[in-house]
Amino acid sequence: MRLDLATAGLHMAPPEPLADEEQGGVVVYLDDDARVVVDWLPQTRLDPAALGQAEADRADSAAGIRCATVRSAMDTALGAILTGFRYTTTRHPHFRLGHIIGQPPTTPDL
Repeated sequence: MRLDLATAGLHMAPPEPLADEEQGGVVVYLDDDARVVVDWLPQTRLDPAALGQAEADRADSAAGIRCATVRSAMDTALGAILTGFRYTTTRHPHFRLGHIIGQPPTTPDL
């Protein structure tokens, strides 16, 4: 699945927690129920600005809106790309964003 996502041109984030100097990108991990989850993280430059505004109770700030818009667009694109590679996905029940991956495709592409 990582190869499919990279083939689509998506940057794969490192498996370790992101440091300030690292880029965001697609993350693949196992959740608490051992399900494969695929999500996208913004570059660290975008996320802290939105978090700072949310903590200041300013969720309607430009930074907050920009971060929410980008995250939503990338989540939609990620779902479409996974579906295009014939993965079955469902929304993560505890988060608004992220995709739980079902069984991988079993038939080869023709």
